[in-house]
Amino acid sequence: AAVPGLTLGLMAATEETTKGKFPMPVVLLSGFKGGRLKAMLSLGLLYAVGILLVLAISATVDGGKVAHMYLEGGGISNETAQDPEVQLAAMLGFALYLPLSLLFWHAPALVHWHGISVGKSLFFSLVACLRNFWAFALYSLAWMGSLVVVGMVVALVTTLVLGPEAVSTIMFPVLMLMAAMFFTSLYFSFRDCFEDPRVENA
Repeated sequence: AAVPGLTLGLMAATEETTKGKFPMPVVLLSGFKGGRLKAMLSLGLLYAVGILLVLAISATVDGGKVAHMYLEGGGISNETAQDPEVQLAAMLGFALYLPLSLLFWHAPALVHWHGISVGKSLFFSLVACLRNFWAFALYSLAWMGSLVVVGMVVALVTTLVLGPEAVSTIMFPVLMLMAAMFFTSLYFSFRDCFEDPRVENA
Protein backbone atom coordinates (compact mmCIF):
# COMPACT_ATOMS: atom_id res chain seq x y z
CA ALA A 1 0.00 0.00 0.00
CA ALA A 2 2.95 2.32 0.55
CA VAL A 3 4.51 1.60 -2.87
CA PRO A 4 2.94 4.51 -4.82
CA GLY A 5 3.86 7.09 -2.17
CA LEU A 6 7.40 5.79 -1.70
CA THR A 7 7.88 5.56 -5.47
CA LEU A 8 6.99 9.24 -5.69
CA GLY A 9 9.50 9.91 -2.92
CA LEU A 10 12.27 8.30 -4.95
CA MET A 11 11.21 10.32 -8.00
CA ALA A 12 11.28 13.51 -5.92
CA ALA A 13 14.76 12.61 -4.72
CA THR A 14 15.85 12.18 -8.33
CA GLU A 15 14.41 15.59 -9.18
CA GLU A 16 16.46 17.12 -6.37
CA THR A 17 19.65 15.73 -7.86
CA THR A 18 18.81 17.17 -11.30
CA LYS A 19 18.78 20.58 -9.59
CA GLY A 20 22.23 19.98 -8.15
CA LYS A 21 20.90 19.37 -4.64
CA PHE A 22 21.63 16.49 -2.30
CA PRO A 23 18.33 14.73 -1.47
CA MET A 24 17.79 14.37 2.26
CA PRO A 25 15.90 11.31 3.61
CA VAL A 26 12.81 13.40 4.35
CA VAL A 27 12.24 13.85 0.60
CA LEU A 28 11.18 10.19 0.46
CA LEU A 29 7.99 11.23 2.26
CA SER A 30 7.15 13.89 -0.35
CA GLY A 31 4.23 11.85 -1.62
CA PHE A 32 2.48 12.12 1.74
CA LYS A 33 2.83 15.89 2.04
CA GLY A 34 1.36 18.99 0.45
CA GLY A 35 -2.29 18.07 0.76
CA ARG A 36 -1.85 14.90 -1.30
CA LEU A 37 -1.99 12.46 1.61
CA LYS A 38 -5.56 11.29 1.03
CA ALA A 39 -5.06 10.80 -2.71
CA MET A 40 -1.75 8.98 -2.23
CA LEU A 41 -3.26 6.69 0.40
CA SER A 42 -6.15 5.98 -1.96
CA LEU A 43 -3.67 5.05 -4.69
CA GLY A 44 -1.87 2.80 -2.22
CA LEU A 45 -5.09 1.06 -1.22
CA LEU A 46 -6.07 0.47 -4.85
CA TYR A 47 -2.59 -0.83 -5.64
CA ALA A 48 -2.68 -3.23 -2.70
CA VAL A 49 -6.10 -4.51 -3.76
CA GLY A 50 -4.82 -4.96 -7.30
CA ILE A 51 -1.81 -6.97 -6.11
CA LEU A 52 -4.01 -9.17 -3.92
CA LEU A 53 -6.35 -9.84 -6.84
CA VAL A 54 -3.40 -10.82 -9.05
CA LEU A 55 -2.14 -13.20 -6.35
CA ALA A 56 -5.62 -14.62 -5.75
CA ILE A 57 -6.12 -15.38 -9.44
CA SER A 58 -2.65 -16.95 -9.74
CA ALA A 59 -3.46 -19.10 -6.71
CA THR A 60 -6.22 -20.83 -8.66
CA VAL A 61 -3.48 -22.38 -10.83
CA ASP A 62 -0.91 -23.54 -8.27
CA GLY A 63 -2.84 -23.61 -5.01
CA GLY A 64 -1.23 -20.39 -3.79
CA LYS A 65 2.46 -21.34 -3.94
CA VAL A 66 3.50 -18.20 -5.83
CA ALA A 67 1.29 -16.05 -3.62
CA HIS A 68 2.87 -17.45 -0.47
CA MET A 69 6.37 -16.91 -1.84
CA TYR A 70 5.51 -13.29 -2.70
CA LEU A 71 3.88 -12.51 0.63
CA GLU A 72 6.31 -14.37 2.87
CA GLY A 73 9.52 -13.68 0.96
CA GLY A 74 12.51 -15.98 1.16
CA GLY A 75 14.17 -18.11 -1.50
CA ILE A 76 12.75 -20.60 -3.93
CA SER A 77 13.94 -24.18 -4.26
CA ASN A 78 14.83 -25.74 -7.59
CA GLU A 79 12.01 -28.24 -7.14
CA THR A 80 9.46 -25.46 -6.69
CA ALA A 81 10.87 -23.44 -9.59
CA GLN A 82 10.55 -26.45 -11.90
CA ASP A 83 6.96 -27.17 -10.90
CA PRO A 84 4.81 -26.63 -14.07
CA GLU A 85 1.94 -25.24 -11.99
CA VAL A 86 4.24 -22.70 -10.29
CA GLN A 87 5.65 -21.66 -13.66
CA LEU A 88 2.17 -21.24 -15.11
CA ALA A 89 1.01 -19.28 -12.06
CA ALA A 90 4.07 -17.01 -12.29
CA MET A 91 3.41 -16.31 -15.97
CA LEU A 92 -0.26 -15.66 -15.28
CA GLY A 93 0.64 -13.34 -12.42
CA PHE A 94 3.06 -11.43 -14.64
CA ALA A 95 0.46 -11.10 -17.39
CA LEU A 96 -2.08 -9.75 -14.90
CA TYR A 97 0.43 -7.44 -13.21
CA LEU A 98 1.44 -5.77 -16.48
CA PRO A 99 -1.78 -3.74 -16.96
CA LEU A 100 -1.77 -2.95 -13.24
CA SER A 101 1.75 -1.54 -13.50
CA LEU A 102 0.74 0.62 -16.49
CA LEU A 103 -2.12 2.10 -14.48
CA PHE A 104 0.16 3.04 -11.62
CA TRP A 105 3.34 3.89 -13.57
CA HIS A 106 2.74 7.65 -13.70
CA ALA A 107 -0.20 7.90 -11.31
CA PRO A 108 1.71 8.94 -8.12
CA ALA A 109 3.56 11.70 -9.98
CA LEU A 110 0.37 12.92 -11.65
CA VAL A 111 -1.39 13.13 -8.30
CA HIS A 112 1.56 14.86 -6.62
CA TRP A 113 2.87 17.24 -9.27
CA HIS A 114 -0.24 17.79 -11.41
CA GLY A 115 -2.78 17.69 -8.57
CA ILE A 116 -5.32 15.59 -10.47
CA SER A 117 -7.72 13.04 -9.03
CA VAL A 118 -6.88 9.41 -8.41
CA GLY A 119 -9.18 8.16 -11.17
CA LYS A 120 -7.79 10.58 -13.77
CA SER A 121 -4.21 9.82 -12.76
CA LEU A 122 -4.74 6.11 -13.38
CA PHE A 123 -6.41 6.80 -16.73
CA PHE A 124 -3.74 9.24 -17.96
CA SER A 125 -0.98 6.91 -16.79
CA LEU A 126 -2.41 4.03 -18.83
CA VAL A 127 -2.93 6.24 -21.90
CA ALA A 128 0.61 7.65 -21.70
CA CYS A 129 2.13 4.17 -21.48
CA LEU A 130 0.04 2.88 -24.41
CA ARG A 131 0.76 5.95 -26.56
CA ASN A 132 4.48 5.38 -25.97
CA PHE A 133 4.23 1.60 -26.18
CA TRP A 134 7.36 0.94 -28.23
CA ALA A 135 9.47 3.31 -26.16
CA PHE A 136 8.39 1.57 -22.96
CA ALA A 137 8.84 -1.85 -24.56
CA LEU A 138 12.45 -0.97 -25.40
CA TYR A 139 12.88 0.56 -21.95
CA SER A 140 11.66 -2.66 -20.30
CA LEU A 141 13.76 -4.92 -22.50
CA ALA A 142 16.85 -2.82 -21.79
CA TRP A 143 16.32 -3.08 -18.04
CA MET A 144 15.59 -6.81 -18.15
CA GLY A 145 18.64 -7.39 -20.32
CA SER A 146 20.82 -5.30 -18.03
CA LEU A 147 19.59 -7.20 -14.98
CA VAL A 148 20.28 -10.58 -16.59
CA VAL A 149 23.74 -9.58 -17.83
CA VAL A 150 24.78 -7.97 -14.53
CA GLY A 151 23.45 -10.97 -12.59
CA MET A 152 25.35 -13.44 -14.75
CA VAL A 153 28.61 -11.47 -14.60
CA VAL A 154 28.40 -10.98 -10.82
CA ALA A 155 27.55 -14.66 -10.26
CA LEU A 156 30.39 -15.83 -12.51
CA VAL A 157 33.04 -13.51 -11.05
CA THR A 158 31.96 -14.17 -7.46
CA THR A 159 31.99 -17.92 -8.02
CA LEU A 160 35.48 -17.83 -9.51
CA VAL A 161 36.94 -15.51 -6.87
CA LEU A 162 35.07 -16.28 -3.64
CA GLY A 163 33.19 -19.49 -4.36
CA PRO A 164 29.52 -20.26 -5.09
CA GLU A 165 28.47 -19.85 -1.44
CA ALA A 166 29.26 -16.12 -1.63
CA VAL A 167 27.04 -15.42 -4.66
CA SER A 168 23.88 -14.60 -2.70
CA THR A 169 25.81 -12.32 -0.33
CA ILE A 170 27.36 -10.30 -3.15
CA MET A 171 24.25 -10.36 -5.32
CA PHE A 172 22.01 -8.60 -2.77
CA PRO A 173 23.78 -5.19 -2.74
CA VAL A 174 24.20 -5.38 -6.52
CA LEU A 175 20.45 -5.91 -6.95
CA MET A 176 19.77 -3.02 -4.56
CA LEU A 177 21.99 -0.81 -6.69
CA MET A 178 20.15 -1.89 -9.83
CA ALA A 179 16.82 -1.20 -8.14
CA ALA A 180 17.98 2.30 -7.18
CA MET A 181 19.01 2.94 -10.79
CA PHE A 182 15.64 1.68 -12.03
CA PHE A 183 13.62 3.87 -9.68
CA THR A 184 15.78 6.83 -10.67
CA SER A 185 14.83 6.22 -14.29
CA LEU A 186 11.11 6.42 -13.45
CA TYR A 187 11.41 10.18 -12.98
CA PHE A 188 12.80 10.66 -16.47
CA SER A 189 10.19 8.38 -18.04
CA PHE A 190 7.52 10.57 -16.44
CA ARG A 191 9.12 13.84 -17.54
CA ASP A 192 9.36 12.53 -21.12
CA CYS A 193 5.60 11.89 -21.15
CA PHE A 194 4.17 14.92 -19.32
CA GLU A 195 4.87 18.66 -19.19
CA ASP A 196 5.76 20.08 -15.80
CA PRO A 197 2.83 22.32 -14.68
CA ARG A 198 5.16 24.19 -12.34
CA VAL A 199 7.17 25.38 -15.32
CA GLU A 200 4.07 26.25 -17.31
CA ASN A 201 2.68 28.33 -14.45
CA ALA A 202 5.96 30.04 -13.66
